[in-house]
Amino acid sequence: MPSGAPLAGGHLADHTPESAARDFWVYGLRVRSAIDLVGWPAATPTVPDVIIRREPLTGPELEGPLYSARAAMADGELRVTVTGVGKYAACGGSLIRFDADPGAKAEDIRLYLTGSMMGIILHQRGAFPLHASCVALPSGGGCAAFAGPSGAGKSTLVAEMIRQGSAFVSDDLCVMAPPARGELRVWPGAARLKLDETSLGAAAGTGSNLEPAGGGRGKFHLPMESSLHHTTPAPLHRVYILTDGAGPPRVEPLSGLDAIAALVDQTYLLTTARDMGLTSQVFRLAAAAARGLTVSRLVRPRGLEYLPAVATLIEQDALHPAACLHPV
Repeated sequence: MPSGAPLAGGHLADHTPESAARDFWVYGLRVRSAIDLVGWPAATPTVPDVIIRREPLTGPELEGPLYSARAAMADGELRVTVTGVGKYAACGGSLIRFDADPGAKAEDIRLYLTGSMMGIILHQRGAFPLHASCVALPSGGGCAAFAGPSGAGKSTLVAEMIRQGSAFVSDDLCVMAPPARGELRVWPGAARLKLDETSLGAAAGTGSNLEPAGGGRGKFHLPMESSLHHTTPAPLHRVYILTDGAGPPRVEPLSGLDAIAALVDQTYLLTTARDMGLTSQVFRLAAAAARGLTVSRLVRPRGLEYLPAVATLIEQDALHPAACLHPV
């Protein structure tokens, strides 16, 4: 590891002793957790929307390298096994159970709790989670989300957008809120970006001793400033589908079935939603979102040297009126 790189984390027993459950805000939901959800804002204790409980679990058997995962429905709940991390179960949109493997790292356990398992809970609650990172544009044109699979460069692009004046909203998961006054909105996420060492080196003002983000991609949490309150969703006007391509960066608007299909394809945990029998729900929510958003394909070459031009292109595109013509 190079000099000045973020420090690695420890195990759950090192950082999260068993204690009384605490309440946190996670994508607009009040979550009561048996372990500390580091990075998520505390909530005043009251009746929770979701409970995270630690207890012995059985789950689908799995052999494979570290972080291999397998999910299966059993007894009305979705059970997930992650090699080297533990077993998880989600039920009814309101309960997550987990059983950590001996020696599992704290950051790995939290990564799956607030990532995949919360994604499953959101699907079970009838929400529309998009695999996207999001910023509030400086032009006052609402929020823009950047959707794409893992490794597409969502967080790195958000870091550049913030450097050029946008404000942080969420990273990796963009959760739609019920529309207000006919416009779609998005819940704020934990105020941090997951970046690898290369992207951290390109971001201004980074330092050492950053917390590891968990998982096998070698990413760390870079704290962000956010003026958004976790009980107040922000207006979402645009979704860009990140697409690799040669030539100068360009925006290609999508409409109709093309826009719906793009949003369906970038739905967070789409395969898992299908396993739970929620395919029609996902399509319905994507169709509603496509009516209230400007959906475009953002074609750009990969490479940190292209980021300033891509960010400038997005800011210019945001000057055009958003095509939110139909109330959701």
